[in-house]
Amino acid sequence: MPPLLELTQLGKSYATPDGHAVIVKDFNLRVPEGEFVCIIGHSGCGKSTVLSIVMGLNEATEGGVVLAGKEIIGPGLDRGVVFQSPALLPWLTARENVLLALEQVNGHSKRKEKIELADKYLALVGLQDVAGSYPDELSAGMRQRVGIARAFALEPKVLLLDEPFSLLDVVTRMELQDELMQLWERERKTVLMVTHDVDEAILLADRIVMMTNGPAASVGEILTIPFTRPRHRFDILADPEYGRVRNHLITFLEERANPRQISLLEKRKEEAQAQITADELFVIEKYTGFNRFRSRYRQRQPMAEPVEIGTQGGTSSCEATGVSRVSLR
Repeated sequence: MPPLLELTQLGKSYATPDGHAVIVKDFNLRVPEGEFVCIIGHSGCGKSTVLSIVMGLNEATEGGVVLAGKEIIGPGLDRGVVFQSPALLPWLTARENVLLALEQVNGHSKRKEKIELADKYLALVGLQDVAGSYPDELSAGMRQRVGIARAFALEPKVLLLDEPFSLLDVVTRMELQDELMQLWERERKTVLMVTHDVDEAILLADRIVMMTNGPAASVGEILTIPFTRPRHRFDILADPEYGRVRNHLITFLEERANPRQISLLEKRKEEAQAQITADELFVIEKYTGFNRFRSRYRQRQPMAEPVEIGTQGGTSSCEATGVSRVSLR
């Protein structure tokens, strides 16, 4: 069965006075139906740029995105979107904001049926008692719940979440993460989510896509999360695998997110190494005591490839695109 969502050789660049600024290049990802995928990476690496292209709000300069066999060329009702801020219309109640989405997909249904559907999705996020309230009468967490209910009410093929909990306090964020997990268990929607929070990604995702730093950011690794569903936060925290998974993600972000960048010191070493002749190297090694400068002028050996921990067998879409797929078991 082909994947529901396909991002192939995706690239985005902008024209500047100094030439083209390449933000994302050769981004490849396949998402099967019903999978929850999180994208993580440092600020400015292009995570939200990739997501905005999938939303249809931004146009790719290279490659493309295919959803359910059709290329994405603009916004559509087959994608439900939740942004950092809830983006509710302030003159409509919570119920009316959800009804606005239902009008787009169930325009021929009776109003009573649409109201029942709106109330159903508001109840799923715990807002059945405030359905008649306006956004300024709701807390930040409640407003974001309305945004989530509105996105699910569209019954989209894929749900796109752009750091939906990043502006909330820690307690509210944890509550909404738990509610999103429960809602996902009921609906089993395909989800592509951008987040900065490593722990949030581990809790929610089936796979985590780790992006390299820009410019020309791409997919560095794809990590399969070993925890079974349904998940419970404290069970995961108590699992010995949690530390291994978290350390793997942190190590990538700290040490392997810059594969193409060389420090100024490394450049100077390479330049010095290129200028040293064989005779000069002999003199340096012979007369500088214990050859303490040898490592500085010796040819650097190529680094070994990163070890894949528990890599699954068989050819996958990740292998086909040259991205390492890691599974921690």
